[in-house]
Amino acid sequence: MIYIKLEEDMDKFMSHFNVPRSLKKLMFKAKCRNGKFALEKVDDMECLIVPEINDRMLKKLKILADIRCWKNICVSNRLLENPDFLTFASTSSLKVMDGRWLFKNIIDQVVEFIAETKHEKLENKEISILCNKLDDTMIEKIKELCVKVKVCNILTSQMKQFQKMEQEIYRNHGVILNISSNYKKALLKSSMIINFDFSKKDLEKKCMFAKDSILINVKEDVAISKKYWEGKNITFFEMDLPEKYEEFKEQLKGFDSSILYESLIYKNTNYRNIKKELAEDDAKILCLLDVNGEKMKNLEANLPKTLDKIVI
Repeated sequence: MIYIKLEEDMDKFMSHFNVPRSLKKLMFKAKCRNGKFALEKVDDMECLIVPEINDRMLKKLKILADIRCWKNICVSNRLLENPDFLTFASTSSLKVMDGRWLFKNIIDQVVEFIAETKHEKLENKEISILCNKLDDTMIEKIKELCVKVKVCNILTSQMKQFQKMEQEIYRNHGVILNISSNYKKALLKSSMIINFDFSKKDLEKKCMFAKDSILINVKEDVAISKKYWEGKNITFFEMDLPEKYEEFKEQLKGFDSSILYESLIYKNTNYRNIKKELAEDDAKILCLLDVNGEKMKNLEANLPKTLDKIVI
């Protein structure tokens, strides 16, 4: 994993140069113009610090990416908002960490967080899962969620690929999954809808939500407009960085803590290994973000369970 940070503040970028300020300004402008960057070590990882995004800088990053065979990169918030950099990453076949892989892996925690925030019991809720293309993580998450709720609907245009999982869940847990392509009927009864891969067009044209239901868009931000729907459209989350990674939070200021955590645990391994690591880290969801940037918080989620844990 390579870390890249945009640092446009001259004093911060040039902090290692003990020269007069007037000379420092000239040096900084030259470095920006010539596509120069700084390289820092963060534990056993590398962090590139760039003062500006321009054509020369992107060309140099491209050469370095090819030489070192970069595949995955984690970038600071400023670079996530920079269209030129994101285009460069896409055309260079670089995967930019965006928190979506982690979002999918903690979707069961997200559902529990919502129920706790609304002071509702999850076992009394009906939920719907929108999914056309299954992967191993989705299968495991569906298995975990269906035994925690009263009713679990799977809405899909590819019903055959769910048959094996449906039989396994019934055999092991005695739970019947409602697998259907009748989107409107099931959704109107669901208080929470998990959207794994339905498009904006599918959501607006094919789906009808209960008035106060909560939609969770896992794969990407999807802003939709529907009459009579007054529920929340959850598109992202904020997660506290586990204690063992606190040093990275300090050294990599300007990075989203949720995306930074994703980059630290991201790996090509089976779901069980990821689940084990998440459990050991005990990472906490701080809040959920809706499409308008509003936060859904559970004020009781991270409070001590007993008074003896409160330090005054």
